[in-house]
Amino acid sequence: MSAICGILRFDGADVTPRTVDRMAHRMKHRGADGVETIDLGRLALGHCLMRVNREDVHEAQPIVARDAVLVADLRLDNREELASTLGIAADDLAVLPDSEILLRAWRHWGESCTEYLLGDFAFALWDRTRGRLLLARDHMGQRTLFYHRGEGFIAFASELPALFAADGVPRRLDEDELARRLLRSTQRIEGEFLYQGITVLPGGTRLIVASDGTVAPFRFWRPHAGQDHIGKDDTQLIAAYRATIEEAVACRVRRLINPATLLFSGGFDSGTIAVIAGPLLNDQGRSLICASSVLPEGDSRRNARAAVEAFRGLPGLDIRYYVRGDESPYDDLEGSFAATGLWHAPSVARRGIGRIARAAGSRLALDGHGGDYTVNPYDTAMLGAILRKGHLRRFAREFIARMRFTGWSPVRVAGRDVISAFLPQRVQAGWRNAVNGFVPAWRRRGVQLDFARDAITRRAVDSTLLRDGYRAGARWRDRWEELCHRMSASAIGSNYGADTPDLDLTRPFHDKRVVELAFALPDHLLFHDGRERWLARTAFADLLPVALVRRGPGNDSEEPDRLAMNAAAAPAMLAALRDLEQDEAVSRYIDVAALTAMVANSASDERKSERIRLNFAMAALTKARFLGWLDRSNL
Repeated sequence: MSAICGILRFDGADVTPRTVDRMAHRMKHRGADGVETIDLGRLALGHCLMRVNREDVHEAQPIVARDAVLVADLRLDNREELASTLGIAADDLAVLPDSEILLRAWRHWGESCTEYLLGDFAFALWDRTRGRLLLARDHMGQRTLFYHRGEGFIAFASELPALFAADGVPRRLDEDELARRLLRSTQRIEGEFLYQGITVLPGGTRLIVASDGTVAPFRFWRPHAGQDHIGKDDTQLIAAYRATIEEAVACRVRRLINPATLLFSGGFDSGTIAVIAGPLLNDQGRSLICASSVLPEGDSRRNARAAVEAFRGLPGLDIRYYVRGDESPYDDLEGSFAATGLWHAPSVARRGIGRIARAAGSRLALDGHGGDYTVNPYDTAMLGAILRKGHLRRFAREFIARMRFTGWSPVRVAGRDVISAFLPQRVQAGWRNAVNGFVPAWRRRGVQLDFARDAITRRAVDSTLLRDGYRAGARWRDRWEELCHRMSASAIGSNYGADTPDLDLTRPFHDKRVVELAFALPDHLLFHDGRERWLARTAFADLLPVALVRRGPGNDSEEPDRLAMNAAAAPAMLAALRDLEQDEAVSRYIDVAALTAMVANSASDERKSERIRLNFAMAALTKARFLGWLDRSNL
């Protein structure tokens, strides 16, 4: 997890001395092996270095060459293929860092070099001959890159606090995006972010900044079906499934300097990573640290402990647990806001697992995020989706197989897996409104009604696309593909940033090759023989524990006691909010009285509607605290 930042001026002035140094040092948690900057007058660049793979030992950035200046946060997975094309000898390749290979690729292909790179990357390259800057982000956006085009300059950085450290970069809210987030809309607009004037460079995009400041984005990749998989039969696709995932995992661990850690739930996605990476690391004389967030032994609430224990004893796996004590995501919200520039409460599970990883000496963490909307997707009523398409024979066969697999009665299978597929979302919305006393979803968010009504009237928010106990919008394949596109273009990336210093995160299921396979998989391989995730159960049946292969529907939560954390923290959160009630930056958007009522009426773990209401309320309380913090910190 390295990081980059920089400023280019196109108004004839030079970059103010030490500005980029200040930006880079805001990301020193990503630079365990050094922070370096360079000032070239109207261009200044910064790089934070953390060595993860063997070739990183030779990394020294910024690279200043006769024709280019480069800073990059990257891991290249096709080093050998690139070396063959670029004429790099094997002995030279062994001591060549990824950044040098990238520079040679640019010299060979020019700005279209991005189309030949495979891995996680974000980089900035100054073409000294043409006087223009190239910014680029990897296919699924696993490395983040934010930028601001201001009056006479452009600034960019891997993290928001670094970008805000540049002179002239504003921290003003984008009210349309604020409304979408406060009202829990599923809408997203590519490139737009919570702050005005701050753009997220979408994944699979390169941006050319000309000497006069003109910016020209080009999307060189979008999620799609790979040509190699189109027209293949089931046997070929199953073989491709296993080979693709194996390589997506292997390329991330085969060249490591330190041990690797896996955020482990014992499910199909993280479980598949474990049974691939474990033996590979075992052959290297080390283990894969499998760290899981669980409840104390003897706690009857559902958590991942039983699923994880099924993996104990498999080759190369070192299973460790994080059990939450008194820690809460709401303990130091203002500190988290300042460290990240984001308004989310940090995950205590991920923080705890981060501590386990660092104590074990890891600099790389993997997780299974993305599997459930790429090659291992699932959704409600997948059986009903078959009937909707008119595939009657397949439906009858799968209905019987579903009963046999789950042990459920015909009535339960029909109620859980069929009927809801035929319920229009307006009916689901109506039912949720009835449960909530016929109050529309947008009025149940603790948001000032005038602000919400204005956003809906202006069509900044579509009131039919609000989360309300179900996910509004596309379903089944359309939903999975939509999520792939959204994740590729989002600001999430694959890093913890300041919340988990000195730890890189990579997601094998966000590998370009995995996504291109996912878009080519036919529906009958995704739900088959009454089972969701049939491909994982079949292709890796020889490696996964039998208990997982036979496991029924359902997942274990990353934070199994989320309701208890929320309920315990709610009074203090409300008290803190009352102190901000007269703050115009809060009162303009947040209805404190409504939030108080939502929390008071949301204490039961048994009723789904109350769990949903409390989660919404705590998210709104967190955002209210953020609004107050932002207002004070902007003074």
